[in-house]
This record gives sequence, structure tokens and C-alpha cells, in this order.
Amino acid sequence: MSILIVDDDFAIRDSLSQLLEGEGFLVTTVSDGQEALDLLLRSSEQPCLILLDLMMPGVNGWEFRRRQQENPTLASIPVAIISANRNLKAQASTLEAHGYIDKPIDTEALFEIVGRYCV
Repeated sequence: MSILIVDDDFAIRDSLSQLLEGEGFLVTTVSDGQEALDLLLRSSEQPCLILLDLMMPGVNGWEFRRRQQENPTLASIPVAIISANRNLKAQASTLEAHGYIDKPIDTEALFEIVGRYCV
């Protein structure tokens, strides 16, 4: 099972990657929404979950999610929003996300969402 992390913060990508790889997941990381879209569109295997930051330069999380939902090949991939935004629950709902995790990352919440979609 693979997980895609989309976040412009290297430290967050790295720590999440190490944490998830330690649990046996294959993890791919990218730093913005455009990289994520490019990767997903050329990949033959889709991840079981995308962990998506909202605030990124270039193609941000909102734009990524809009494009993902418009693409029939990508629309079914579950997305969990990761953000420090105080209105995260409302934003995740607006984006029709499958879950959300506040930054700093709560590992219990992370593994609950990962367990829901990557079994």
C-alpha cells in the first residue's frame, strides 16, 4: 500500500514519510499540487491515500483537490487534509476530504485515517 504526501515543508514530508515507512507503507512525497498531479497521472498504481497540505506555493491544496475531483482517473483516491489552519474541519468538509489532521501531526489521528483507507 502506498501513500502520497503533498506538502511544501520538507521537515513535515520527511517526518511523516519516516513514520509511515516504519509501519511498512510505501511513501512518495512531493512539494506541491502540480508535482502530485503529474505523478498521479503518469503512475500505473494509485496510492491508497493522499495526505494533502493546503497552503503551498504554486498549485495549492485547494487547486489540487479541484483538479483531482475533475479527473475521473484520480477522483476516487481518498484525500486527508493536513494543516495548521484553525478552520480545518470546515475546509476539509468544503473540499469533500475524507479526513483531516491538525498540524502538528497527531500520530493517533494519522494512523486512524491511514487505517481507514490503507488496509
